[in-house]
Amino acid sequence: MISGKVQSRRIYEDEHVLAILDINPANPGHILLLPKEHYAIMLQMPDSEVSYLMMVAKHLSQALIRAFNVKGTNIFIANGAAAGQRAVHFMLHIIPRMPGDGVSSFALPANNFSSEELSATQKVLSAKIAELMGAKVSEPINLDQKPQAIMPEKKADEKPSGNKEEIDLDKISENLAKQAGGL
Repeated sequence: MISGKVQSRRIYEDEHVLAILDINPANPGHILLLPKEHYAIMLQMPDSEVSYLMMVAKHLSQALIRAFNVKGTNIFIANGAAAGQRAVHFMLHIIPRMPGDGVSSFALPANNFSSEELSATQKVLSAKIAELMGAKVSEPINLDQKPQAIMPEKKADEKPSGNKEEIDLDKISENLAKQAGGL
């Protein structure tokens, strides 16, 4: 699509991104926003490119609302095969919405977990986020207080220090490529 070898209905393009109409839209105006640089999943993208992509998504969402008088948009990312990603290139979906349009509302199940399970999840996730963001978490976060912004001192394209148990982003990409080949 980006190279022009696959026919697509381009609606926006600049030096960083390409926006096309989905050929199997959930609703008329369903947009796919892709970075021009190849990334299989969002986790491989530099922070600056993720920020730029979201800024463009905001403007495309606004265009859908104003052009078609829709009442909202769903903006979502299927990040990896387990999340439903089928293409081997990262993309963001922007779907125009109207009440009663028949498109799934992306309702998530309300699973009940014990306070202990939630606390354990909070502890593990907070520690990993602190590690990746270059911050320290000395005690559990009080969810009743507004969080303070923590600005990392890392470069946007710097990779986190790896240990042997780190998730290999290339393996996620390879699994996605294998699954896409089997479709």
